[in-house]
Amino acid sequence: MVFGAAVLVGKEEFPLSPERPFVFGRVGSADVVGLDARDMGISAVAGSVEWAWGLWWVVNRSGKRPLLIDYGGGSQPQHLDCGQWQAVSVAGLSILVPGVIYTHRLEVVVPKADLVRFDCTQASSGTIIGRVTLSDRNRDAVVALLSRYLEEFPRRHARPLTYQQAADLLGPSWTKTAVRKQIERLKERLAADGLFFEGQQANFDMADHLIKHGLLSPADLRRLPARR
Repeated sequence: MVFGAAVLVGKEEFPLSPERPFVFGRVGSADVVGLDARDMGISAVAGSVEWAWGLWWVVNRSGKRPLLIDYGGGSQPQHLDCGQWQAVSVAGLSILVPGVIYTHRLEVVVPKADLVRFDCTQASSGTIIGRVTLSDRNRDAVVALLSRYLEEFPRRHARPLTYQQAADLLGPSWTKTAVRKQIERLKERLAADGLFFEGQQANFDMADHLIKHGLLSPADLRRLPARR
């Protein structure tokens, strides 16, 4: 019986630890749980399940092959492309790892207390935060400002950039003032929705809110010109 967070591979159970990612791929080693050394359709390092910003995430670590996330209930599995992260939003989901020989199924089980604690949906006009919509330009600004939060360890750093540093990341069409105005507009929209981020720690608190509720992930770094 699983009491805490765990990954089940066949009949074998692997407890999850916030201190160390659970990594899976083709061939087993000290750091990787092997699925099938004969199957060249599986990447050497295919993916991981890991803890970051108060949530469990499924991460596609392959440089070539997608993973599939199966939420059950008869719905179609969702693609998780190379480099993408998906916050775990249900107590039990399956990771499907397609190979040439066989499609492997890994069951991820986490306590309800560790699930995404915010309902996030997608719309053609942008990402919805509660009743607040982010335009592409608004989202670009906040991703740049909080980019260090989204980096992989050991480059990850829980401190926002300055508005000038964010503008430099976004390129010559942006200025420090333009970034600041976009962030202020976001805070105004969040305040209208009952979420207030004010004072010297406002950007720190906003970062914690957006990331811990699964509204930003490392995949958003692709919005930055240097990552495209």
